[in-house]
Amino acid sequence: MTSSRPAALIVDDQPFIGMVASDILTESGFQTYHAYDARDAAAVLDEHPEIEVVVTEAQLPGDVNGLELCRQVSQLRPDVQLVLTSSDHDLQFTDVPEGARVLHKPYASGELKDVVGASDELEQV
Repeated sequence: MTSSRPAALIVDDQPFIGMVASDILTESGFQTYHAYDARDAAAVLDEHPEIEVVVTEAQLPGDVNGLELCRQVSQLRPDVQLVLTSSDHDLQFTDVPEGARVLHKPYASGELKDVVGASDELEQV
């Protein structure tokens, strides 16, 4: 049985950062899932079609980084909102897949909520 709450996938190889993002979104009414690299993220997305938002670090370890993960997700699941996080302030706009939003680390909880559209109404759920 799926939850009536919106669902988000957080992809970050640093567990603490992922937990913080998860806490922010959970407080805003989201059901959250976690992955530590693009391979794990693909498996979670396959398992949970209810995921509406993917928040991923741009510099993921492995063969597929966060930028490429966003490109793949946008092709396979165009309905999913994409948020790319990065501490690299030199990230080029042309590198970012169309439709993805960028949050520079460190970001405030309100910034993440704004980017994913976590409104006060959602927080009441």
